[in-house]
Amino acid sequence: MIACVALIARTNQPLLLRCYADEAEHIRFNHVCHCSIDAFEEREQTLRVGGGAPKGTDMFLGLIMSMVEYKVFGYLTCTGVRVVVVLDDADTKDDTVIRSFCAKLHGLFVDAVSNPFYVAGQEVKSSKLEKELSIMVRLWN
Repeated sequence: MIACVALIARTNQPLLLRCYADEAEHIRFNHVCHCSIDAFEEREQTLRVGGGAPKGTDMFLGLIMSMVEYKVFGYLTCTGVRVVVVLDDADTKDDTVIRSFCAKLHGLFVDAVSNPFYVAGQEVKSSKLEKELSIMVRLWN
């Protein structure tokens, strides 16, 4: 089960944070998503030292954090936006399914920020993104 989905800007500010678990857990998931930034920054540092990502490398980081009840997966876009997906610990889907989910979410994000009225760095407000993300999460859960 997907518990939370977040998009975090390179400047570490949340662009999108949606919780699908208990509503009382919203603050906890906000904290979890911000804690996951360290894993992203480690990967970015490794890429800078190594001369950048090889061509054709997708930026799915896989499992970046594990907690008692949840697993946190990460996906880094080429513009530095971090996609965070928090799954229930009982979820047994493999990395290819999670990678595909992250790539679809990235595509929805690109469509949303391609709107000429979107202000860079602001929270993403797109009815299409919200609708498609709800469908994706409903199908997953």
